[in-house]
Amino acid sequence: MALPFELVDLTDTSPLELVERDAELNHLDCLVRDCADGRGGVVLVAGGVATGKTELLYAFAERAAERAVVVTATGSRVERTLPLGVVSQLFHSVAVPAGVWERVTVLLEEGMFTAALSDPESETVEHVRANVVNGLCSALVEVAGGRPLVIVVDDLQYVDVPSLQLLLFLVRRVRTARVGVVLAEGVGPVQARPLFHGELTRQARFRRVQVAPLTEAGVERLLSGRIDTGLAGAVHRISGGNPLLVRALVEDHENATKHPAGRPAVGKTFGRAVVSCLRRGDPVLLEVARGLAVTGPDTPVTVLSQLLDVETDTVANALEVLAWSGILTADGEFRHEQAVAAVVEDMPARVLADLHHRVAGLLHDRGEPAAAVARHLVAAGRADDPWGVQVLREAAEQALVADQVQPAVDCLELTTKVCADGPQRASITTQLSGLEWRLNPASGARHLNRLTAAMRAGHLAGADASTLVRNLLWHGRMDDAGDMLELLDGAEEQHITALWLSASYPTLRNRVPPIEPHVQLAPAVCSDPRLQAALALTTVLTHGATEEAISGAEQVLQSTRLDATTLEPLKCALLALIYADRLDKAAPWCDLLLQEAAARRAPGWQAPFAAIRAEICIRQGDLPQAERHARAALDHMSPQAWGVAIGVPLATLLMATTAMGKLEDTAALFTQPVPPAMLQTRHGLHYLHARGHYHLATNRLHAALGDFLYCGELMRAWDLDLPALVPWRTSAAEVYLRLGKRDQARDLVEEQLGMLAAGPSRSRGISLRLKAATSEEPHRPALLKEAVDQLQAAGDRLELARALADLSTVHQALGEPSRARMAARRAWHVAKGCRAETLLPNWNTEELPTPVEQAEVADAEAITALSEAERRVAALAAVGHTNREIAGKLYITVSTVEQHLTRVYRKLNVNRRKDLPAGLQLTIANSA
Repeated sequence: MALPFELVDLTDTSPLELVERDAELNHLDCLVRDCADGRGGVVLVAGGVATGKTELLYAFAERAAERAVVVTATGSRVERTLPLGVVSQLFHSVAVPAGVWERVTVLLEEGMFTAALSDPESETVEHVRANVVNGLCSALVEVAGGRPLVIVVDDLQYVDVPSLQLLLFLVRRVRTARVGVVLAEGVGPVQARPLFHGELTRQARFRRVQVAPLTEAGVERLLSGRIDTGLAGAVHRISGGNPLLVRALVEDHENATKHPAGRPAVGKTFGRAVVSCLRRGDPVLLEVARGLAVTGPDTPVTVLSQLLDVETDTVANALEVLAWSGILTADGEFRHEQAVAAVVEDMPARVLADLHHRVAGLLHDRGEPAAAVARHLVAAGRADDPWGVQVLREAAEQALVADQVQPAVDCLELTTKVCADGPQRASITTQLSGLEWRLNPASGARHLNRLTAAMRAGHLAGADASTLVRNLLWHGRMDDAGDMLELLDGAEEQHITALWLSASYPTLRNRVPPIEPHVQLAPAVCSDPRLQAALALTTVLTHGATEEAISGAEQVLQSTRLDATTLEPLKCALLALIYADRLDKAAPWCDLLLQEAAARRAPGWQAPFAAIRAEICIRQGDLPQAERHARAALDHMSPQAWGVAIGVPLATLLMATTAMGKLEDTAALFTQPVPPAMLQTRHGLHYLHARGHYHLATNRLHAALGDFLYCGELMRAWDLDLPALVPWRTSAAEVYLRLGKRDQARDLVEEQLGMLAAGPSRSRGISLRLKAATSEEPHRPALLKEAVDQLQAAGDRLELARALADLSTVHQALGEPSRARMAARRAWHVAKGCRAETLLPNWNTEELPTPVEQAEVADAEAITALSEAERRVAALAAVGHTNREIAGKLYITVSTVEQHLTRVYRKLNVNRRKDLPAGLQLTIANSA
């Protein structure tokens, strides 16, 4: 017996196992027994899509064939207009005697001819003459040869109307005949063939068998022997008890390499099974599922109805069928995101885009939030409606308020495609470029050509024009930036840009149109953080660390929220504090901004702040942290994205690895190409200085001197000759000393000291150390002690270690071994904390205390127990100052110094100065 049923089993070729279908099979078996007794009947098997109706019919047909003649057929969507197609299948499914077959062939041909003359979908028309119907029915009974006849038809909803009319003819006569009819249909949103169903259900011997989804216990039976039955609950929730979906989940789980705890692995097989279910059902089911996948959960039926142009009742019925089929929940939501993904992926791109566009229109008409409308416009890739641009811009602003950058980028990207060329498009493109810069500056560069053309056309002005100039310069496009500078209009923007250029790109500051003397800046401009930060940085670099500049930088940091438009002023404010030697103020602000950039997932912000933090660390002598932050800065952005600014993190990394003696690592860094335009910027100064120190460390003295002197030449030419920016004079002096040219070294050091403002500073400490090296031995201790004091107060541990090492060497040369050892011990301790031991003289480290011995002496709790006055006295004593020198520095009497030291010795449990903790001076510096 041929069974034309479409059996659905994804990959398993073993016999299908019927689960929880005993009651249904019993009903059908009763029909066969009744037929044998001369009491025919009809059974309609109904159920959701892929709930196991076909498998049930297959099992029943095999069982019934033992006691009856079974003829089978299956309706098909593509053959539903083929007259008597299903009747023809019935005859082809069984052996028909030759004589009977000749008669059947004639009847089928006649029936097809007459049916072809009428509407194939009409149920009210008699498609086939009564004699043909009667003849075909008689032939079926005759084929049974006196045995009970069971007619099985699957997918009733797709059966052609002439075949249905023949089946009705049979059904009306089965009451006293040995004929049973079993029909199976998938429940649809609209009753297919309503007249046929109305007539069918009126028959006295009619019964309906409903095929329900599997229960959790039924799912567990299907899982048994395949995967962990403990997953039955989760599998049931995801599949809704649909056997096809259950088997798909089993296959996904078996093929998965990773299995989530307590959940089945859900993959592509499950998604394909969902789509298969939808395609096998009524076309409306697929339409509704697609609409729901696009609109999302909680979509009202009325909205789906409008979207799909389908009656509301039909949509509601479709949702019920999809829930009965296990694809949706009772609340009308997809049971798993993989189902949504599969439905979306199955849609042709044009259909999906059109659906999203229609959803956007509906939501806009209903007054829904701009973000909801824009999401669908972006998905559709079009916003040609009159309200499209406005909605997209509003949605972008809302996304930025919530710090959702990518949705804002998507909205603005689409806006630029639909917005006409002109000022509005240029403004939007500038905003888009800023947002992409936050994610990846390299991608933001793709808009530069378009924006440059817009500015030449007069479509870009104000702050947007200044932003374009900054971006061009960042990417080393000096010529284009110069052209744009000449087009810059507005006294306010000219003034802000000129200040900023003076501090960062001084070769171009004269390209800004001069500001007329009579022009007064508006109050709003004076409070612009861009102006305040640029003014603070320029003031520090050209006039030194004035209180007004420091206060201005702090005001910017306190009052400015980090975003795409304030990134540059915040960087400038931090740099102003750094170059003012106010690392104590710069470090906590930089940490806060770095944390915020990380929390807001903005690598384009993290990178520059990490580079600035590395610069702070290198000036504090914290070499490991300087290396860590510099590498993080280079990891956050590619070298192409860094542009000319790569000189800053690269320089810090060069300095850190060189100072730690990692010269092979340093050499490897020089393989990274740098833009030629970098040496026309402030960033290039740092790079030249760092490269010079590498040459110095590798004994390439003339190369080092060349870098230092070239750095100084640029700084003087640009009017940025500030030792706190780059101390090129003392660096060059070190080379001259190594070359034996003390006079040249002394001249440079004296020149640098003469440039420094009054008061302690890191720059003064470095200068005093080099001045001592150029002085006669008797004068060196005092200079070095002063250098130690300056560097200790500034918190630069690396330079402090160098000064202490020089002090030890001088004491040794002057025949003061005790003082020499004390200074050496402290130098070693400080250098070790910096990981810069290789910079110290080749001392016999066996004579120095081990870390364990230091830990025993330098009791942190004991140091904490000292008063502030005691700690200051002890710190000065620890670096070799006499009691009289301490008294002079602290403006107290010698007797007071002696009293403090007595208490210090007692609290620290030491007997003499050389036993004072090596880490004491660091504690004092950190507490200052």
